[in-house]
Amino acid sequence: MSFLQLLIASVLSNVTANVLLKKGVIAFGGISGDKTKLLAEISKAVFNPFILIGLSLYGFSFLIWLRVLSFNDLTKAYPIFVSAVFILTTIASVRFLHESVSVTRIIGIVIVLVGIIIVARS
Repeated sequence: MSFLQLLIASVLSNVTANVLLKKGVIAFGGISGDKTKLLAEISKAVFNPFILIGLSLYGFSFLIWLRVLSFNDLTKAYPIFVSAVFILTTIASVRFLHESVSVTRIIGIVIVLVGIIIVARS
């Protein structure tokens, strides 16, 4: 597979994993941080199918990422990866999790992406 194909596979796996993990957290009510509830909450997370699939996709994304890094400069691959994950996770969150994105947040995202582009080109 080419650099671009591997990168796309890693990005899409990562984005999908994030969305599924969020759906899983919503499904079981999240982790409160209360020490008395922690074991029960972690048990719910471990057996939640969204969480399990999300973790598997993270693992898959990680393995593909190792392949990308085996033959490409980190300074080339990482800015592309981060930018794509950033944009696609935002889009997927709006589309599949029905999250709202304010104009201020969109402006912030654009500023961050411009910064990443500047860093990647220099």
